[in-house]
Amino acid sequence: MSATQTVTTHAGSTRVGWLMLLFLTLMIVAPDLWAGVRATLDRNSIYEGDTVVLTIEADGRHQGGQPDLSVLGVDFDILGTRSSQQVQIVNGKRSDKTQWHVELEPKRTGTLVVPAIKVGNTATQPLTIEVVRQPEHVAGDARSELFVEVEVEPAGLTPYVQQQILYTVRLYTRLPLTGGTLADPRPEQAIVERLGKDIQYQTTLDGQRYQVIERHYAIFPEQSGPLTIPPVSFTGRVATRAARSNPATHMGSMLEQFFGGNPFDDSFFSGSSLGNPGKRVRTRGQPVTLDVKPRPASYTGSHWLPGEQLELRDSWVENSPEFRVGEPVTRTITIEARGLAASQLPEIKIPEIAGMRVYPEQPVSESRTDGTRVYGHSEQSIAFVPSRAGRSHLPEIRLTWWDVKTGREAHAVLPAWEVNVLPATGENPATPAAPRPVAEQTVHRDAIPPTTQDWTARLQSSRGWLAGIAGLILLGLLVVWRRLRGNKEDHGSATIVKPAAVAVLPDSGEARRTLQSACKMNDPQAAARALLDWAVTEWPGDVPRNLGAIAKRLGSGGEAIRALDQQLYAPAAMPWDGEAFWNILKQGLQHKTDAHSSAEGGLAPLYPEWKKLGV
Repeated sequence: MSATQTVTTHAGSTRVGWLMLLFLTLMIVAPDLWAGVRATLDRNSIYEGDTVVLTIEADGRHQGGQPDLSVLGVDFDILGTRSSQQVQIVNGKRSDKTQWHVELEPKRTGTLVVPAIKVGNTATQPLTIEVVRQPEHVAGDARSELFVEVEVEPAGLTPYVQQQILYTVRLYTRLPLTGGTLADPRPEQAIVERLGKDIQYQTTLDGQRYQVIERHYAIFPEQSGPLTIPPVSFTGRVATRAARSNPATHMGSMLEQFFGGNPFDDSFFSGSSLGNPGKRVRTRGQPVTLDVKPRPASYTGSHWLPGEQLELRDSWVENSPEFRVGEPVTRTITIEARGLAASQLPEIKIPEIAGMRVYPEQPVSESRTDGTRVYGHSEQSIAFVPSRAGRSHLPEIRLTWWDVKTGREAHAVLPAWEVNVLPATGENPATPAAPRPVAEQTVHRDAIPPTTQDWTARLQSSRGWLAGIAGLILLGLLVVWRRLRGNKEDHGSATIVKPAAVAVLPDSGEARRTLQSACKMNDPQAAARALLDWAVTEWPGDVPRNLGAIAKRLGSGGEAIRALDQQLYAPAAMPWDGEAFWNILKQGLQHKTDAHSSAEGGLAPLYPEWKKLGV
C-alpha cells in the first residue's frame, strides 16, 4: 500500500470514528433513551389476609442502589424479598435487567396506594390495590389443612353460548407438600383455555395461615342448555416427620424460617430414592352447573360475537391516503375484542364498489391474556385499486356484536369515505380534495382558519422515523468502520453473529377450534394441519414431525390418527368421517403414561426462594 493510500484510509477511519462518537453522544443526552424503573403487582384486588407480590424492575444502567422500601410501612407489612439479575449479550450489545420481588401483607381493607419507590436517582410510578373482606362462604371452607375452592365470575352466571366464562381454581394448604398435580377442568361441549401463569401467595382463614396456588381459565360453551364443570382434583404427597428431618429433602434454614416447611416440588422429592416419598393426599373441589342461553332470536349480526367490548380501528384515520388510477392503496382494519378469542373474530367483507377493485388479504389474528381474561386481536389489510378518475364512495364497515354486560346488541362502525381519484400518472391532473369520512363532509375547509404548527411539535411527531433513519446511519457507519479495520489485517476472519430466531408457538385453543371446524366440514387436509399445530403446544420441546409420530405418543386415539394419515393419500372420492374423529379427540391428546416424565398439570414450586429483608 502506498503512503498516499495509508493516509487516506487513516483519515477516513478518523472521520468515521468522530461521527460515531457524535451519534452516541446524542443518544446519551436524549432523555427518553435512559432506562427507567417500573413497578407491578401480581394482583389488583385481594381478600383481607391475602399477600401480594410487588415486582420492581430496572432496565439498563439504572443509577444503582437498592429500592427504598421504607415508604411501604404505612399500609403494608413486608414479609420478605428476593432479587434477580439478567444479562444478555447479542451481537456484542449488552442489556441488563434487575428485578426485586417483595411480598406484602396489607394492614387494612379498602383502596391502598403503593407509593412511588426510589431506586437510585429514579422512582417507580404509584400503584393502587383493593383489599376487601373475606366472603363468608370462603371463610367457612377453611376447616381442612388442604382443600380446593372454585369460583365462577360472576356468581350465578347464565352465560350465552360461546361466551367466555371466567373459572378460577384455588388450592389452599397448610401441609408440607413435596409434590402434586392439580388437574384442569374438563367439561363436555366446551373449550377450555388456561390464562397466564399460576399465582402463589399466602392468606389467613379462621386464624390459620395458608399457602395458596391460584389458577385461571377461560371456558367457552359450545352449545346451549345445562353445562356441568366437573370438580377439579389435586393429588400430591406430604412429607412425613422423618422426611422433613432428612437433609436430602431440606432446602436450608432460610426457607424453613420463612415458610415453616419444605418447598413444593413436582417430581424430584416425591420420586427420589434419597428420602421418604411421604404420605399421599388427595382433595377435590365442587362441581359447577351453569344454564347456557342460546343466541337471542333478535340478534341481527351475521356472526355471533358475545363479548364485553369490541372496537374497530381504521389506518386511514391517522394517515389519509391519495388515490390515483391504477395505483393500489392499502387500508388496514383492526378488531380489538375483550372476552372473545381471535378464532371467533370474523373476516371483514367489503361489497363491490363502482370504479374500484378491492383485494382483501387474509386476517392476521392472535389471542392475548392479562391472566384473567382473553383478548382477541385481528388485523386485515385491504388493497383498493381505482379504475377511473373522479369521486368514489366507499361504504361504511359495520360489525354487529352482543354486549354480555348490558344484554343488548351493539355495533362497531367505521364511517363511509368519499374519495377523489386522480388521473393516472402522465395524464393532465386535477386538484381534487383529499379523501375524508362521509361524517366529516358537512365541515367546509374555507371555514377552518389555517394554523402554523410549532416546529417542536413537528419534530415530536417525526421522532419515530428520525430514530429509524439514525439507526440506519449508525449501522452504516459500523459497517464502514469494520471494513476499514479489516483492511489493515493480512489474515483473519470475521464472525457474524445472527440474532437468535424467536419461535412462535401456535395457540392450543385456536388449534382445537380449527380442528373441530375442519372435522365438521369433513376436511382431512385441514384437520391434519390443525392436529400438527395442536401437537406443537403439547410437546414444544420435542415436536412430532408427522401424524404417525403423534399417534405413537398417545394412549388412546392413535388408531384414528393413523386412519387420518392414510386418508390423506387415498383417492379424493374416499369419504372421511370428521365428526367421529372429533368425538375421539375432543377431550384432549391423551399422552401415554411415562414413569420418567413429569406429572401433567404439575405445579411450580409452592415456596419461592424468599429471604428476609431488614427494613
